[in-house]
Amino acid sequence: MSDGAPGPRERILAAAVRCAARSGVQRFSLEDVATEAALSRATIYRQFPGGRDQLVQEAATWEVARFWARVAVGIEAEATLEDRLTAGIVTGAELIRRSPIMANLGEDEVAELATALRPSEPLVHEVIRSYLRSLLEREDAAGRLRPGTDLAGAADYLTRMVLSVLSAPVGRDLTDHAAVRELVRTQFVGGIVLPG
Repeated sequence: MSDGAPGPRERILAAAVRCAARSGVQRFSLEDVATEAALSRATIYRQFPGGRDQLVQEAATWEVARFWARVAVGIEAEATLEDRLTAGIVTGAELIRRSPIMANLGEDEVAELATALRPSEPLVHEVIRSYLRSLLEREDAAGRLRPGTDLAGAADYLTRMVLSVLSAPVGRDLTDHAAVRELVRTQFVGGIVLPG
């Protein structure tokens, strides 16, 4: 669309996420989504011929993609691996805190969304792993990594650490920049990056 307005598919996905946040995934209907999106049910079925199941799965994937895109924007100006990991965790934690869906993926009300996300998890992990590998390559080229660092292994380790801490912060305030930087420095990159 020339005016930058979202098309019907994006309107439906956004409406499904709002409906899920408001009433829980198990309680919203295609009629609720149609009303929220100001579109007909027929339009929803044209965009999502698999019906509600397809809409739930694609809405979950869409919301997670939006989450990671926002994290990417929040870290793009950061210079080093440590800076980007710190900013990414802080940004991610703030976004999770503001999103009723992302903050409650383990709860029964949004369990259907969490289940719908499982098929896309390997792809999400691979995208993050690939991104972190490229950051590690830059750090290596700049001479900031410990000699002999296995870049693939380090990228995999960092991916697991980021996902783990964001999904289960275990009493940590992940919006506290200084505390997150210390966590990243000691637990994430301590064995990878040369002491500065």
